[in-house]
Amino acid sequence: MTLNVRNPLIFDAALTANWAMEEGALRQIMEIAARENQITPQMLEAYRGQELERSDRATRRGNVAVIDVAGPLFKRANLMTTFCGATAYETVRRDLQAAMDNASIRSILLNIHSPGGEAAGVAELATAINEVRGKKPIVSYAGDQAASAAFWLGTASDEFIIGPAAALGSMGVVAGYRDTSAQDAARGIKTIEFVSSQSPYKRVDINTQEGRDRVQARVDAMAAVFVETVAKYRGVSVEHALEHFGQGDVLIGKAAVDAGMADGVATFEQVLASLSRGESPKASHAFNPAATGQANEEEMKTEPGATAADSKPEETATVTTTTVEATTEQTVDLAAEARTVERKRVTDIMGLTLPGYEDHAAKAIETGSSAHEFSAMIVAAEKAKRTERAADIKTDTEANSGVAPSSGQERAQGDEVAVNAILGAMKLATGK
Repeated sequence: MTLNVRNPLIFDAALTANWAMEEGALRQIMEIAARENQITPQMLEAYRGQELERSDRATRRGNVAVIDVAGPLFKRANLMTTFCGATAYETVRRDLQAAMDNASIRSILLNIHSPGGEAAGVAELATAINEVRGKKPIVSYAGDQAASAAFWLGTASDEFIIGPAAALGSMGVVAGYRDTSAQDAARGIKTIEFVSSQSPYKRVDINTQEGRDRVQARVDAMAAVFVETVAKYRGVSVEHALEHFGQGDVLIGKAAVDAGMADGVATFEQVLASLSRGESPKASHAFNPAATGQANEEEMKTEPGATAADSKPEETATVTTTTVEATTEQTVDLAAEARTVERKRVTDIMGLTLPGYEDHAAKAIETGSSAHEFSAMIVAAEKAKRTERAADIKTDTEANSGVAPSSGQERAQGDEVAVNAILGAMKLATGK
């Protein structure tokens, strides 16, 4: 890959980092860092003005916190995370803590769509995700891609659900070095370094076999941590992960589930609906095509030539079984419809909840109140608050209506009383 580097500092920063990222995405990062057109802060500010604010990635869907893990992953926020759709580990960590601290959030959903990213920082974030287990349900979902570092993060959650065409895997670590010695020599540039004699391997020469072996050992050690941690999170042996988790390649959809890399195949909305109901997405029948309740065609058929006159007990039993199965299907449909209605009721109530009314919302959900009833309750409560404040202001005003201006000490005392009355009215009006 030949690049015309116009931003050498940015390019060098990208090149010297260790990456746990799918190859195509890593190549794109390098091309962006080395692109010919100079990126100026003014250009970036103009671009940001056309986009929605991305400083807070966490969103709320009812009682579920949704945290996006999208694009290339970096340890800290930078221009890529601010303007190019990348994600910083530190941002996800803060959003994760915010979701944990919010008492009205019952579960957390990591929405992953990423080719991977920097190796630095991914282990710490994966540990933070894993530590949420047992405190609040946390589920990862990858609709399209969770490769390398993103796959590592996904495995740290309670459950890992993926889309039918999602690509999972690409386990491994890549390190790159840029050799500019020939270019520097042509330009008359010669770099001289003095390395402390106590640290002979601080600057290994990658042009020698010994230097290459040391770099390879370093990369292998990082990859070993990657594989061992993923194997622990997925509940499999290291040998199983090495043999069945793609060996650096990616597996698609059901093949990834069969290999033990994920727990099931579903859509994002299906996962979200299960979490909203307090259910385990992995255990939900909605994700199992074989559990659709369809009656077996053979059981629905009647023997050729059979009539009511020559019906036998065995045939009667078959018809009875089929009838029971059909009734079961109807019951399942009604139950699914009821869950949909209940889910909408809860979501609507949470959407209407104002600050300070969280307990009222929880009570409305528990007692079966409709969203309309909850909305009417909030309006009535707000009106009552305003009426009470107005009455308090009127009372204070009437109490001080007889205060007349005077000279000397009496006037000073009267002014003080009036000022205190005004301040008291302002506090009542503002609620502070």
